[in-house]
Amino acid sequence: MKFSKFTFVLLCAVLASRPLGAAPRSDGELAIEVVDAETEKPVVARMHLKNSRGRPARLRVVGLNQFADHFYIDGQATLGLRVGQYTFDLEAGPEYRTQQGHFEIERHAEDTKRIEMHPFADLAKEGWYGGDLDVARRTVDLPLAMRSESLAYVPNRDGTGENALATGLLVFELTKPLVVEGKTSLEILHEAKRLGAHVVAQTPFAWDLPVWLASGELDAIELIHHHALRDAVVDNEADGRPRDKTFFPGRNGNGRWSEAIYYHVLNCGLRIPPAAGSGTGANESPLGTNRVYVDCGDEFSVARWWEGLEAGQVFVTNGPLLRPMVEGRPPGYVFHQDADQPLELEIGLNLATRVPVEYLQIVKNGSVEQEVRLDKFAALGGKLPPVAFDDSGWFLVRAVTSNMKNYQFASSGPYYVERAGKPRVSRASVKFFLDWIIAAEARKRGLAGIDEPLREKLLAEQASAREFFEGMMATASAD
Repeated sequence: MKFSKFTFVLLCAVLASRPLGAAPRSDGELAIEVVDAETEKPVVARMHLKNSRGRPARLRVVGLNQFADHFYIDGQATLGLRVGQYTFDLEAGPEYRTQQGHFEIERHAEDTKRIEMHPFADLAKEGWYGGDLDVARRTVDLPLAMRSESLAYVPNRDGTGENALATGLLVFELTKPLVVEGKTSLEILHEAKRLGAHVVAQTPFAWDLPVWLASGELDAIELIHHHALRDAVVDNEADGRPRDKTFFPGRNGNGRWSEAIYYHVLNCGLRIPPAAGSGTGANESPLGTNRVYVDCGDEFSVARWWEGLEAGQVFVTNGPLLRPMVEGRPPGYVFHQDADQPLELEIGLNLATRVPVEYLQIVKNGSVEQEVRLDKFAALGGKLPPVAFDDSGWFLVRAVTSNMKNYQFASSGPYYVERAGKPRVSRASVKFFLDWIIAAEARKRGLAGIDEPLREKLLAEQASAREFFEGMMATASAD
């Protein structure tokens, strides 16, 4: 029997004598089958099930891979539940539409329902492969969750030292154990790179970000990070430089602050790609809530994925699926401009989303150059207005949703325009990081519980970063 309206009542029936594998004192059972609406093949899906009080329904069913307020169904599962009303969201990654519904369990009830999941995109077929770079889940739980979330790469931070989180850095693909005790974050970065690892800043507002930037060894910055939850936001920067809430107020403030910092990085002429991670395990968000997609071409491999990420061939998202191509090139590409010749670039865009997108934007050199509503985008046949340059700079494409619970958006990695072999360097953005260093120095002078040799080492690192940005200021080419 096909199940399409997602509203049903389990009628009285005699329970079968087979073991249910469910929690004791269940009053009825519901067998759920989840299939792809087009192929009718089984689909791994994530269910958020709530009782009549709006609280997560706790189950003890073998094979469901339960975590926090959700669990995974590998094509089919039998749920043993208490009498009552239930509501649910069923998701199979961002390439399927979310199915929602409610049902009622009556005593001694038994029923079987088939739920069809409707796909609207297949990014792997296009060569885009998703990853979540901030994961602290049990390794044994990851394969099923990755299948449900359509993720190709999930390096787990499981406490073994691999992908260790240390002072705001995420370290990946270590060839040898990394000892972090007693080291500054910069020393950890140096040692990780010496061991051939990839190193990503967990947030843009980490206090030591200017020091890492000055080192030239940071591979990426998480633009969407563990402060962005599935239905909420961690509305502070306790783990980094706090924002001015006058300029970055409300639920969107943390995300806007993160973007503003990242744009200052790009305005300094530093070509560092964005990345994303959910923080799942350290928070209750599902795996892949925040993710980064990398253009890998015809074949996925971990090596190719990192090569593409570090080349900036990416987009990050906690909602829409945004794949731009500019003159046939993915993000990260550098367009070279002839002297005295303006450059105009056409932006093609594939956009797929299961959440309403409010608008699309072209961000150029840190400011919104164009804003396009969805009806105009459709009328343009999937193209955005061209973007013009008469000097070096950068641009990216972003899509922002109308979600009121958190800051939900997608952003491409930046494209670059280079004239006369020189990137654009903004004096205002360089000053932004010089001011940051002054604040970081004052903070480190006031830190309690550290010995003076370590304090002097930390201050020396800040001084070196200041020298780097002062040198950059001397060659700045824009206000």
